Amino acid sequence: MKPRGVGAGAPKALSLVELRRLAVRALAEVLSGGKTVDDAILFVATKNSGRTLAPFDRSWLMEITSGVLRFRGRIDYMIDTYALKKKPTGAVRRYLQTAVYQLLTSDTIEPALVVSETVNAVKESEGEPPSKFVNAILRKVADSRDQWREWKVTAKTDPSEIMAWASLPEWLYKNLVKDQGLQWTLEFAEASLARPTTWYRKLGEGGAEGETIELADGYQGDEPRGYVQDVSNQLLVEAVVRILNQQFPTVKQPRILDLCSAPGGKTMGLAAAGYRVIATDHDENRLQKVIENKNRLGFGAAIEIKDYKEITLLADKYDVIWLDVPCSSTGILRRHPEIRWNRDGEKIKVWAETQGKLIEWAKAHLLPDGILIYSTCSVMKIENREAIDGMTPIKIFQRAPQDSPRGDGIYAWIGKLG
Repeated sequence: MKPRGVGAGAPKALSLVELRRLAVRALAEVLSGGKTVDDAILFVATKNSGRTLAPFDRSWLMEITSGVLRFRGRIDYMIDTYALKKKPTGAVRRYLQTAVYQLLTSDTIEPALVVSETVNAVKESEGEPPSKFVNAILRKVADSRDQWREWKVTAKTDPSEIMAWASLPEWLYKNLVKDQGLQWTLEFAEASLARPTTWYRKLGEGGAEGETIELADGYQGDEPRGYVQDVSNQLLVEAVVRILNQQFPTVKQPRILDLCSAPGGKTMGLAAAGYRVIATDHDENRLQKVIENKNRLGFGAAIEIKDYKEITLLADKYDVIWLDVPCSSTGILRRHPEIRWNRDGEKIKVWAETQGKLIEWAKAHLLPDGILIYSTCSVMKIENREAIDGMTPIKIFQRAPQDSPRGDGIYAWIGKLG
């Protein structure tokens, strides 16, 4: 039985048919409206419907919506395999996607229940003929789901089938194969289809020591003093701190600017290591998260928050500038599956131009022998080593989603500009 809200003020739980309808609308907001999963769920559940979701309902909606987006390539291939005469579109396809995702991934729900719930939802919203079509497709998927779960591809498989299996859009798949090769791309795709892990940076007394913790149940709010930060970025901060300790042994406090600081993990990590940091971000709303983390963790004077326009217009110079630049975010598909479908090759060219401008700004604002840290959460060459090509690094730090311990895909160039 589905859990209900507890207490007089708890929101009323929705039926599974109602929840499936919300999932279909959320998917439309992501795929047609370009929203993130979180924003889409907020929109359909609160702003658009006037509802506050019960905890179970929100978890169900997040699971289904993010799951469909993660496996959309495979799911659509399965649907189209059985829809030979007419390919479904619009809400009918999205209803099918929610059900096929459950049939593909869940062993705790009876397939017949998934089929009947979805058929009922389609009948209510789309009518009798579409519900019969959906019923026929889902029964075929349910009968063959074990074979689909064992679906494998090789280098000899047709590229269109590989893209479906990998659940990657064509532009991204082709760029990854060109940059990294087919085998790397297949490993990347499989790793990016896994459920994300929530990593946490636990701070010791005084904040000087840090420990990486995996939160099995996600962030609950009652963790020891620290902050959520992906393990790859935690390892990067540790590498940066080691380099700064070597480069500035006689300078008590090098002047450090974190130009693209939100949500603040890099800034917090440097402050925890004993450095003072000037933090800013072009997105004022996201900068609020840095301020909240600073205050919650009690870093006080160790972190100075400044206005982005003020920083970029001044001629001030710094010993260290960290550019965690806007990018395609292709290294974080596991945590943000919508990125697969709301990015394209043209947008990457725009980001590459922005990245180049930020690098030029940093060159003009670094002190002699200053350190530049250029980082992205991208796995694309055009945003990484091609962006900073021609300069000799102290260190290049790189992680792919398939690398142990299975964190985000990130890239960082750490060095002096000469």
